[in-house]
Amino acid sequence: MPLDPGTVHRFAMLERAVKSFAKTGRFDESLKLIEEMLEIAPEDTGLSKLKVRVATEMVHQAIQAQKIGAATQIVGLVETKIPAAHLGQTEKELLAKAKEHLYSM
Repeated sequence: MPLDPGTVHRFAMLERAVKSFAKTGRFDESLKLIEEMLEIAPEDTGLSKLKVRVATEMVHQAIQAQKIGAATQIVGLVETKIPAAHLGQTEKELLAKAKEHLYSM
């Protein structure tokens, strides 16, 4: 069943806000929005895959900005809020690379 346009719009707006905060190094603010983003349509497999892609991108940005605590929290949120069964091989690899990058710090 496709997502309603309101849900899609809300997700897109949150994604833009998260990326904007991350660009300016405001990872504390982006964490709240990432958590909200991860709670949207938890039953939708396709959206779960997109959430992981966005979250892993944020993990890499946080690591580059030396915000290891924020990166660790993002990984924790993804692991608790998104069922592993929703992820494809690509998303599992992205998450594994993000964790490897994080734990190698």
